[in-house]
Amino acid sequence: MKEGENNNVYLTLDDKKSDEVVLQHNLQALNNEKNAVIAEIARALVSIPAALVRMKWQYRREIYAFQVKEEIYGAALAEIIQRNPQLKEKILAHIEASYQHILARETATLRLSRKLSDGNCRTTSVNIVAPQESAAVPAANKT
Repeated sequence: MKEGENNNVYLTLDDKKSDEVVLQHNLQALNNEKNAVIAEIARALVSIPAALVRMKWQYRREIYAFQVKEEIYGAALAEIIQRNPQLKEKILAHIEASYQHILARETATLRLSRKLSDGNCRTTSVNIVAPQESAAVPAANKT
């Protein structure tokens, strides 16, 4: 039986080879998606502001819901602060803490995405999004 030179089998006996195949397919899928987006943008031949307006119009239902929610929350917070000025600092501190938490999660997600695209991280080892880079912890010596 003749064996193919490049048969791209997902399951192999060697985990490293299997991970390389999965990574290769993931990178190929990302490249194909990027090329499709670039081709679509090149075909459109529209200016960036026109493309942004088109995207805004395309996602208007989702954007409108977020704008309404933001206005309602803003009005409610303004009313609470007006009635209880002593809570202003507490409310603003909580909003800032929430923003920093979201920012840290987004940064961690981008860090993992870059590691995956650079090939520095295996997809099977990514379980959760860590807010901070974890350094390698040396194993404790047993006596």
